[in-house]
Amino acid sequence: MTLGTAVLLFLIVLAGIAVVSIFLREKRRLCIACIILLALIALALAGYIGLTVFFVNAVQNQPPAS
Repeated sequence: MTLGTAVLLFLIVLAGIAVVSIFLREKRRLCIACIILLALIALALAGYIGLTVFFVNAVQNQPPAS
């Protein structure tokens, strides 16, 4: 998965959390379950994005090979 795709999916998941909290106010249990599921997906994507940035930075700042 490319970094751009991960960021796009992360933004879609965050928007999904907002939409779920607005439209599922009456069904409290379903709302909580959906928010937890989306939050776990967002956490996984945030970890993927963070690790990708970390590793790309590490490769760019490698010391010269001797």
